[in-house]
Amino acid sequence: MNRLSEWITAALNAVAAFWAFALAFVIVADVVGRQFGLPVQGTAEIVANSIVAIVFLQFPLAIERGYFLRATILYQVMPFRLQAVLDVIAALLGLFLFIAIATGSWSDMITGFRIGEFEGEGALRVPVYPIRAIIFGMSVLSVCIYLLVMARIAAKVFAPRDADHNGQTGA
Repeated sequence: MNRLSEWITAALNAVAAFWAFALAFVIVADVVGRQFGLPVQGTAEIVANSIVAIVFLQFPLAIERGYFLRATILYQVMPFRLQAVLDVIAALLGLFLFIAIATGSWSDMITGFRIGEFEGEGALRVPVYPIRAIIFGMSVLSVCIYLLVMARIAAKVFAPRDADHNGQTGA
């Protein structure tokens, strides 16, 4: 399961990176177009919705690899068990946050698909319902990843430890 979750989260991160790269071209095209009086229609709506989607696509990998912010100067000097307690508390907080986001976004996502929700006026209307689906889906995936993280923490805490490795398993 670890390899599968790592592969899935890395693939989602790659999609987010490609999306951000493509978004840069949209922004450049809009800026250059404005110089000639031909701005790209809907750039603001595209950028606003894309940033949200990109961030949510990157959450699972950040959770999987433990990239969220942490005061490592303090964390590194703490005993192994205290580190594990802090990791569990952080995982529980993240778990509850993403459960709340998933629960809160469910009805908006369903309504968005039902009515075909779009944002913007005129020549380019940007569909919002796929972004709502990304928010919901990545929140659910983030909950699953947090559960995996907690299982890994438990495995480390209850695994036999070598005293020379400060609570870390290994040879």
